[in-house]
Amino acid sequence: MFWLDADPAYIHETHFKDRVVRCYRERPATVGEMFTTVVAAHPGAEAVVDGDMRLCYGELDSRVRKLASALAANGISVGDRIILNVDNGHQFPIAYMAAIFLGAIAVPVGTRLQAPELEFIYNNCEAAAVFYDQHTVAVQPSASATPTLKLRIVCGDSVAPEEGVYVFEQLIDANKPIAGIFIPAEDDCATLLYTSGTTGQPKGAMLTHLGLVHTMLHWVYRFRLTLGERTIVCVPISHVTGLAAQLLVMFATAGCTIMQRDFEVSHFLDLAEREKLSYCIMVPAIYKLLLLRGNFNGRDFSAWRVGAFGGAPMPEATIHEMSARLPNLMLANAYGATETSSPATIMPLAACRSVVDSIGTTVDCGQVLIMDDTGQEVPCGETGEIWIAGPMVVPQYWKRPDADKDFVAGYWKSGDIGSIDKEGFVRIFDRKKDMINRGGYKIFCTEVENVISDYPGVDDVALVPVPCEVLGERVCACIYSQHGEGRSKDLNEGLTEFLKERVADYKIPDYYHVQPDLLPRNANGKIQKLVLRKLAEAQFGSTDR
Repeated sequence: MFWLDADPAYIHETHFKDRVVRCYRERPATVGEMFTTVVAAHPGAEAVVDGDMRLCYGELDSRVRKLASALAANGISVGDRIILNVDNGHQFPIAYMAAIFLGAIAVPVGTRLQAPELEFIYNNCEAAAVFYDQHTVAVQPSASATPTLKLRIVCGDSVAPEEGVYVFEQLIDANKPIAGIFIPAEDDCATLLYTSGTTGQPKGAMLTHLGLVHTMLHWVYRFRLTLGERTIVCVPISHVTGLAAQLLVMFATAGCTIMQRDFEVSHFLDLAEREKLSYCIMVPAIYKLLLLRGNFNGRDFSAWRVGAFGGAPMPEATIHEMSARLPNLMLANAYGATETSSPATIMPLAACRSVVDSIGTTVDCGQVLIMDDTGQEVPCGETGEIWIAGPMVVPQYWKRPDADKDFVAGYWKSGDIGSIDKEGFVRIFDRKKDMINRGGYKIFCTEVENVISDYPGVDDVALVPVPCEVLGERVCACIYSQHGEGRSKDLNEGLTEFLKERVADYKIPDYYHVQPDLLPRNANGKIQKLVLRKLAEAQFGSTDR
């Protein structure tokens, strides 16, 4: 594992046809090469803990190769898209690496999505196979609605076989391991991750082997991670943080991924103590819940050195209180996106407790510019849109040339407003994109507004955030109905049930404000959301519920 043995050196290279990017000179070429190198060097090291199941790297590799053999026998080959609609569990890394070994493209999808959302993604990427958890059977699109799907595999502890559906464990047990693996080019797409946009239509970000390898190494070098790190994945492993910043980083260090399907404070702390948690990435809301509901007394968390966070600002009071409870823990902010394969900035450990209002400095091989609306860089310290470049930035979206305007000369336009000071610390002040951040889950208003608009009695709607001490923001739907406030209770109850079948649960509004008057608009006809935000905050205020 040469990447852990020396200080990094750098080289500029041309990738994605015409991008010149700074790269680590010594690096594995692909995710598959990194994994097989770790397996060869440390086959007995613990790789995955999932409840009572413990897999070392040799056992994990064997299961990956058996599953890859089964997929190949069922016609899955290079470039095919494989949906991973599974929760945090041992099935995810096995299925993910099986796709990598075949040269297929893994498409992780959250298990909280509903049938219309899944159907769009399955068809947009023309998926050839799908892995899904047994508890999502009811929302899986039908065969007639997904004509490209030729293989369905269900995952679970007590799965009843269905006609035309394979059972995960049985499929592995029935096959012999493949010997060789497909060797892709560095610039080839390894993973499609769907991220919503302001149009409300999800976009598939094409994460490459080059980008994922650099993401792993960015985390390793910035946090000085070493052999045998241990992490708990309590954020969705189908998101870029759970996948790239945790699972794949553990592969890079011959480390162990401890799976937690549903976050619960006492269970997390039990796991952290028993499994010797050393490195973790969570949203600020989880750290807040640990402080509010966790019992730290008499416990040994001395192994926990790095607690990264992102997805939302961390209140300074939370940072100081966590530091008081766990003095060995360094809380480090990081900032990135699906389009940047995880981090674009990471807080250096030496500055964690002295620069608490920043999202860190640019990663080693990245570049961050602050640009004005004309596409010119602003002076140091001034605000503008954050543009990001580097080998970790995806080359484009999947079959969405209309959305590729977000990429300019190798830079991705983030839509976030920020600044960089003379020491290189980046700060974020606002978002250009119409998005609500509910406990780290990104909710794009247009997507939900379009669905709510289909509900009888809704004549106009706008989603706005309401501050929350725990989640950061909750969701309020401001609705104009000709029938007015008298329909508030009916809309609240009926809309919630209506949305449960159409969108992920975290996108369902926490509050409904129904009014008999038109929603406020400016001279150009654009809804004045600032007015609505103030109204919603005054009505519902901040809550921890």
